[in-house]
Amino acid sequence: MNELSQEVLIQRAKFLSVIRRFFEKRNYLEMDTPCLKPVPSMEPYLDPFLVRSPSKKEKGYLITSPEYSLKEILSKGLEKIYEITHTFRSGEEGSPFHSAEFLMLEFYTVGITLEGLMDFCTDLLEVLDQEFYSYGFNREQVQRMSVEESLKRYAFCGISKSELDRVITEHTLSEIPAEKRAYEDSFFIVFLNLVEKHLPKGFTFLYDYPPELAALSKIRSGFAKRFELYFGNLELGNAFEELTDPIEQISRFRSERELRKNLGKEVYAIDSGLERALKEGIPDSCGISIGLDRLLLCILGGSSLREVSPYYGKFLNFQIGSED
Repeated sequence: MNELSQEVLIQRAKFLSVIRRFFEKRNYLEMDTPCLKPVPSMEPYLDPFLVRSPSKKEKGYLITSPEYSLKEILSKGLEKIYEITHTFRSGEEGSPFHSAEFLMLEFYTVGITLEGLMDFCTDLLEVLDQEFYSYGFNREQVQRMSVEESLKRYAFCGISKSELDRVITEHTLSEIPAEKRAYEDSFFIVFLNLVEKHLPKGFTFLYDYPPELAALSKIRSGFAKRFELYFGNLELGNAFEELTDPIEQISRFRSERELRKNLGKEVYAIDSGLERALKEGIPDSCGISIGLDRLLLCILGGSSLREVSPYYGKFLNFQIGSED
């Protein structure tokens, strides 16, 4: 375990208690879903940890997010749910803001809009400020910016692939020819190099993503209805207006599976529980996942998760203790 001071341990316990009270006061039910599943989520750019029993008769994966399980619960008629759970992502260590294991808050609300969810998240940030006075939060300074606007402001380009590729060439950001890059490759090269590092210092909601980056969100008016929450250039949360069409969702899963194959990654079956929930019917809703270790770091101040997370550095300079 990463060693933390007594003061940080107390602040961390208080932080989690405040969050739970916030949801309880708003009549959300706390859920408890599996951390070990027979098949993982389908995200092309995330890799789960594989778990095998000593006999190799049992095989499973540690979750990268509780999303699929919580959507199964949504299909049962519960309208306001949240979970604070451990999540695991392989290959995430090596930077001050990434950890193989981290604590995630994920919650869903039936009938809310993305704009309403931004307001709700701002309320949560404000309540946390009332408990942690050094936080210095001001809701009037929380910014909302479309992805298209952020590209124009910081990268001086539009959202089309040709515009992104033009900027990549001008700044020599990639040696891979444009015709061999998928849209998402070109987007992230520009976004990570020219946009993310220049985002405002405080909290920013980035919304309306290109449809190619829809993932599990709905597409309306030519944009993926989703947003990401940033503190400076640190991503804290990822929100969707949830896709509920089972045919469209299964089609996207197949596309993501094909992308994983093309990337040379392990290919998984589609989660049968989520597939069943989609067919039974998931109500119109919005949901968000928030990295709680990162959020606590923003609140307490600091430059690395090492200062606030007991999970940080699990595989960095690992040493086996004495057998005696």
